[in-house]
This record gives sequence, structure tokens and C-alpha cells, in this order.
Amino acid sequence: MRVPYAVGLDRGSSAQLPARRLLIAHTLLGIGILFPSLPGVAIPGSPIQQVSSPASAMLRTEPSTEAVLVARRAFEAFDRRQLPLADALFTQTIEEWRRLNRSVEELTTLLVARANVRVDRKEFAAAVADLDEAINLMSPTGTGPSGVARYREFPDAFVQRGLAREGLRDWVGAVSDYDRAVSLWGGEGGGVNPYALTYRGRARSEVGDLDGALLDFQRAAGIFSSVDKNNNQAAAARAQEAVTLYGLGRRDEAVRIARQVITRTPGFTDLHVMLAADAWSVGDRDNAFREWEFACESISTGCRNYKDIQWLTEVRRWPPELIERQRRFLERRPPSSVGS
Repeated sequence: MRVPYAVGLDRGSSAQLPARRLLIAHTLLGIGILFPSLPGVAIPGSPIQQVSSPASAMLRTEPSTEAVLVARRAFEAFDRRQLPLADALFTQTIEEWRRLNRSVEELTTLLVARANVRVDRKEFAAAVADLDEAINLMSPTGTGPSGVARYREFPDAFVQRGLAREGLRDWVGAVSDYDRAVSLWGGEGGGVNPYALTYRGRARSEVGDLDGALLDFQRAAGIFSSVDKNNNQAAAARAQEAVTLYGLGRRDEAVRIARQVITRTPGFTDLHVMLAADAWSVGDRDNAFREWEFACESISTGCRNYKDIQWLTEVRRWPPELIERQRRFLERRPPSSVGS
């Protein structure tokens, strides 16, 4: 019987999807205000509802029953992964909501929803444009005197734009957006969204800031564990921590953490392969083959991708030293040649 793949934070895999979906869901909690008959948890009187002036509110027109049905169909299509249809329906709804002079809250909810459809369609530049507009609309009321966000949708929009910028490989822009989101959550403590920290850690590693990435993964693991009580995501963040430590040349710490994680959560292919490559590099053939066999035969997703150096380099984006050790393991080159 195979061990299920551990849903985590590996680059380039659908494992990121659940984390991203949570942020999307938080952003779309305003659906209940858009369509009162739908369940929602939006807070009456929330600052995001008070952006428009009284004069603007007087000019606002209620959407027709047909327009509301189109909007509902847009969300339903997104939920069913009918992405081209969802994009078209959101576009139709956004145009109608602009014509009716609907509230900033409703328009930003629709823009963020369409942006996430476009991210899933890999139309990253269009997604960034939607999020630029949503952020600009929220900016006048988004922060309080202390600089902390007044409502959750504001920092969430920066996180979403950071994810879209990752799709464009704009890592510097992504880090900037994640920095802004973290500052809007207060910068420290359990109020920071730990998913955003893991995203920033990934982007920081892309710009060469491995020390900063390490801190983000460590902080995320702590929040997932102590605040969210989400042990699976805490393990995923620690897995990223182990790989980052390896990239920093702190091999012993990386191996120790990797072993701790797979003891409790054995389905992390990434860590079993890392340990296999590491064991091979120090002449421990038995452990190298044991870890590799477990990754290939005992985890539901198998190890096919880890046989592809191009995938490791361009998609998974492992640290160069770890990639080289995996290459030597795959080629069964003798350990004594490592570093030669």
C-alpha cells in the first residue's frame, strides 16, 4: 500500500493549490454582500464598504435579476474549473457593475475573482492588471493610522498579485508584494498569514536571499503549528526549511530536519529524494537506495519528476548543490567524485 503524497509547498506542483485556494476563499467572503441570498460572512459596516461617497451611493443602481444570475454563474463556473466560461462571465459582470456604479467592495471582489481565474489560465499579466485595479480601489481606506490593514481583503490582494507575478517570474515584484502584505498584517506575530510567508520564502530564494527565505519558512512553520494547529502545513514549511538549509551549505541541519519531518509525515517525496542524494554523496549506498525506493515505490505520486534534472532546475528549482548530488546519484557516479 502506497503512502499518500504529502500536500505541501513544493514548487511547480499542484501541492500549492490548496494554500492558494484558502487565500482566494478569504477574498471572496464578500459574496454574501454581492448576492444576499448566498451564504457569506461579510461584516456590515466593514471599512471596505465605506469607500464610496454618499453622493456616489445615491447614483448607484441595483443590478437586475439577470445580472445577478450571470454573476452567480461566474462563481459557479470558477468552482467547477470551467475557466474560459468563468472569465467571460466575470468580465460581463464587471462591465455591468461599473455601469451601475456599484460599490468598491463589490467591484474589488469581482476583480480579484477574475484575477484568480486568469492565474489558473496562466494569463498572469492580465491577472496582475486586475489586481492593480483592485489594490488601487482599496488603497484610500485600506490602512489605519498604524499602517495595519483595516480589512483582510487588502493584504490578501497583495498576496494574490505576488502569486501572479511569480507566474511572470517577476520574483523581485513578488517579494515586494509579499513584503507589503506582511506589513499590513502587522509584520510580526501570529496575525501574519503563514501561507504568505511560505510564498515570500520561495520568492526570496529565487532572488538569492536564502537567509531571508529560511526565516520565512521557520516563522511559517511556527504559526502553522502554534496558531493554526495545522500540522501538515507546518511539516511542509519545515520541508522547505530543510531544502533551504541545504542550499546554504548547512547540510547536517538540513538532514536532521528532513528526517524529523518524514518520521511524522512520510509522504514528502522531496525529502526522501534529498536524503537519497545526500546519502549517496557520502558513500552510504544502503540508505541512498532505501530512500530512493521509498520515494519511487511507496509514495502515491512516485519519483518520475526527480529523474529529470531539467525539472529539478527549472520547475522544482532545487539548490544547485543538491541538484548536482541528485545528478550523480542518478548516474551512479562514485561518491568520491563529488566536488571534483
